Amino acid sequence: MSFSILLLISMVSHLIPVDASEAKIIFRKSLHTEIPYTYAADFPINITLGIHNIGTGSAYNLKTSDPWPRQYFEIDGETEAEFAEIKGGETLEHNFTVTPKFDATPEKPLLYVRGFSAELSFSRDEEGEDQTKALSTQMRDLLVRSKEDYIRFTAKHNTEWAVFGLGTTAAVFGPLVAYIMVSKQGGLPIPRSKKD
Repeated sequence: MSFSILLLISMVSHLIPVDASEAKIIFRKSLHTEIPYTYAADFPINITLGIHNIGTGSAYNLKTSDPWPRQYFEIDGETEAEFAEIKGGETLEHNFTVTPKFDATPEKPLLYVRGFSAELSFSRDEEGEDQTKALSTQMRDLLVRSKEDYIRFTAKHNTEWAVFGLGTTAAVFGPLVAYIMVSKQGGLPIPRSKKD
């Protein structure tokens, strides 16, 4: 956990000014799905763009942009956002949802989407003269499965588990029951302790 925070801070260290009274911005992009790191056609992916000001000064005229390829994703919400100001110690978030559109074929069973960053521009003064541009943390590459593969991959397999349980029960208790039945008919001696 602490390593990832240090890595995150080192990735945006060029944004941290020498003057301690200025804004120090960390821009993060994160993806959330029902099953982490599992993506499939027709299953939504929630995107969160987080802007964190770890400095004491304010940043102004913040604009985010996260362009997703519309030929592969249906977009619910706005991929761009604007904020007038972020004060020192504050966090701003922008959320939207993308849903992969993908028809698997034998030649192309997965859709590969290379990870990309969102963009942020902001100024350190209210007039907007000192413009700074930054990139968010880069999302990981996406391997999007077809809907059928996703359902097969995440299924609970109740029937298979029931058959396995019944087979295991028969394999364990079947010989024991057979031994007891034969022993009662006098075919096999019943083991007794040495005291008898």
